[in-house]
Amino acid sequence: MRRIAVPGTVTLLAATLLAPGARAQGFAVYEHDACIMARGAAGVADPCNQASAVFFNPAAVLGGTRKLNIEANLTLIAPTGNFTDSATRAQTDLNKHTFPVPAGYASYQLSPRLAVGLGAYAPYGLTTDWPTTFAGRFLAYKTTIASIYVQPTVAFAVTPKFQIGGGPVYVHSSAQVHRRVDASTVGAGPITSLSELGIPAGTDFADALFDVKGNGWGFHIGALYKVTDRLTLAARYLSQVKINYTGTATFTQVKTGITLPPGNPFGLPGGTSLDYVLLAAFQTGALLSNQSASTSITMPDQYVVGLAYKVLSNLSVMADWQHTDWSLFKTLDLKLSIAPSLNEYEGYKNTDAFRVGLDWQATPKVAIRVGGLRHNGAAPDVSVTPMLPEGNRVEGTAGVGLKLTPMLTLDLAYQYLQQQDRRGRVMDPLPGQQPTTALNTGLYKFTANLFGASLALAF
Repeated sequence: MRRIAVPGTVTLLAATLLAPGARAQGFAVYEHDACIMARGAAGVADPCNQASAVFFNPAAVLGGTRKLNIEANLTLIAPTGNFTDSATRAQTDLNKHTFPVPAGYASYQLSPRLAVGLGAYAPYGLTTDWPTTFAGRFLAYKTTIASIYVQPTVAFAVTPKFQIGGGPVYVHSSAQVHRRVDASTVGAGPITSLSELGIPAGTDFADALFDVKGNGWGFHIGALYKVTDRLTLAARYLSQVKINYTGTATFTQVKTGITLPPGNPFGLPGGTSLDYVLLAAFQTGALLSNQSASTSITMPDQYVVGLAYKVLSNLSVMADWQHTDWSLFKTLDLKLSIAPSLNEYEGYKNTDAFRVGLDWQATPKVAIRVGGLRHNGAAPDVSVTPMLPEGNRVEGTAGVGLKLTPMLTLDLAYQYLQQQDRRGRVMDPLPGQQPTTALNTGLYKFTANLFGASLALAF
């Protein structure tokens, strides 16, 4: 049996490894407190609960009437979406899942001018899961990324009106990408492409899993200025974090059930299983053998400025602007221990988000909140793929806060997300690989429902 050559296949697969970590607003999660979530995520100048200020503005950890504040938050994200193939008009729906995103915080007021806090939250992470019958499975059919930030915080009142806060951030990140490999696009022995043997496009012969993890360090700072008793201005900056990922690339053979015709170029008897020929690609040392993988990705900076204005004693409005520096993600450089390294241009753009919210304390025990936000996508046209067909989004929010006891508060929130439809772009084939135009030629639609709950204790 001759050794099969699979030029380009592994490197194209590798290109999908960590791109989800830089998929703009689509993989940026901002729902880490149900109270602020209900206000359209506007909260840098007026975080609802003292402890969650660790994320929304470290300077605001200082304040309030209680010494010790503890908060647990859970957001459930239920995305729906589909892809309509431009040629066949066939529609494929995302697999339905509800993804939990937890967050936890604590703060302690050491003195009227000094406070400390600790928080754990996940600002970048989500999962995109398509069925394995989806045409785009050869780009990716399941992509998962999770980045957990752990942040100790110190806040200090410089003057009665001006306070600052911040702390280091430790980040642990993981990513998994599942993808199928198309037999018709690879070469074997003397054949440039198995499609020359009549192997149809869309013939699965391998399932690939990239699984990597990494760590990094950054910092988070914030400032808050009380202009008047009614108006507060604030800003925060979450630094970029470089993550060095290491892990494995695992390839599993998928049986095609195809037999070779008589007189085939391999010199094998007619009726020989094609799977027997392709098995060579998975042997130790071959391009599709299990191997190590490594890369580096820089999580982008976040700049947020905003204001809070008390219209009435029980009615406040908030507005935030956020700038995320996704232009840091220009190229993806992936190294595999056996297959050639990959350096691919991505060309992401910076994004801006605008958020507004209203908070009405209807009674001493009940608060009513509404809000809305709009932001643009970072992925250029060439980067719209099944991993995350991300685009411009508008979102509406509503929620309620309930004072259950003098020490215990429950906040509930709902958010609806509507994304602009986007067309998938066909990626250029790598050397030795034939273009597969059916992979990503079609229209992506995406919406999501989000539900948030926070339980805050104050002692």
